[in-house]
This record gives sequence, C-alpha cells and structure tokens, in this order.
Amino acid sequence: MSAQSATAGTFDLSFTKLSGLTGGTPQGTAVYRADLSSIGFDISSIAITDSNSGTGGFSGGFSGFDLDAIKLSNTLINNAANVNSIAGLSVFDFSPTGTMFMAGNQRSPVDPSLFGTTGSNIDNLVATLQSFDGNSTTDSSASGFVSLGDGGKIGFNLTSTVSTSRPLYLYIGEVGDNGEVIEGQITVSDEPISIPEPTSLAALSLMGIYFTTRGNKRRKIA
Repeated sequence: MSAQSATAGTFDLSFTKLSGLTGGTPQGTAVYRADLSSIGFDISSIAITDSNSGTGGFSGGFSGFDLDAIKLSNTLINNAANVNSIAGLSVFDFSPTGTMFMAGNQRSPVDPSLFGTTGSNIDNLVATLQSFDGNSTTDSSASGFVSLGDGGKIGFNLTSTVSTSRPLYLYIGEVGDNGEVIEGQITVSDEPISIPEPTSLAALSLMGIYFTTRGNKRRKIA
C-alpha cells in the first residue's frame, strides 16, 4: 500500500511489511515500507504516534511502540535483511534539536524513564535510530531502540527538504514484530514540527496543547 489522501500538505501513511526480520541479538525487528513517491509535496518532517491501544510492547520503560530505526531511501527493497545495506538520505538529526519527543504512559510497574530516553529526550547513544540494530529483548542486554510509551509521540524535523518527485521510500523498524506500526499513526508533512513547552504528554493533555506543524496542520492529543 502507499500513502493515502493528502490534507493541507500532510499525509497519513500506510505501510507494507517486508519479509523476514532484522536487528541485533536476538533479531526481532520487523521492517515496514511506505511509498512516498509523487505524493504532491516535498517533505520537511515525519511524526510517529503510538496507537495507545495498550497492546504490544511490554511494561514499564518498554511500554508502547518500540522504534528500532527510521530511514528515507530512494532504493526499493522487499526483505528486512537488506535495510541496513541500502543508502539512506542524510537528512535526520537525532539530537534533541532535530528530534521532538513526548513520552507516553508506562504500564505498571513504572520505571524512571522510557527505554532509550532521558525522560524528556531521545538518548540516541542507546536508541541508535540511524541503524536497524535493536536487541529484541527487555532484559539487561536491550539496546538499539526507543520505547514511546502508550500514546507517546516522536517527530523528526529533517535537516533539508526531501523531494518526492523521484522514487522515495520510508522504512520504519519495529522491535518485537508486534504490528504496532500498522496500528499507530505515522505522518509526513511539508512543514517542520513545532512542539511547545512543557513537553511531557500528561501536561500537554491537561492543557489541551497540540502536537502541531506550523500553520494550520495539527492533530490534538487525545
């Protein structure tokens, strides 16, 4: 399947699951592909929202959607084992400057922070979102991914605008192969993401603040 109907420069994406798995040890990352070719606008940002279904993932710091990696590429592949070998576009900044994070809720028992985060930001030394290398486990050997928490959100402002006038594919790695990519919401936009302070999900929900792109393209947190 490919990207669906556009509204004001924003696409809700649908994905095709690649065959096989990839990742670290143990290897349990499912890879999903969305075709962004000719969607009608250039891309400035990508946002991922956990479905808040309370299913998939684990408890505590491993709650919610577990993101192994994200890649934009002009190369089409069909097998997850090949995702690290294809060239990706160098447009991601995984520092707090380019990566916006709003932690979701943890399932009991609660840990000090979600895995792969500092609590309020992504810790990319742990998450390594540039590589599909996640160890698909929740024990002390876990590494190479970030857990969003139930209802959590992560957004990426690209370092340069990406044209969709030629073949372009978005690859997402889901640790644990729980189908959370299909259940969640993943969008691309022609506008950068702007997230106001405070950045905690609970505070934003209480205040009715929006996870928004500049202008009128916005989605209210449930």
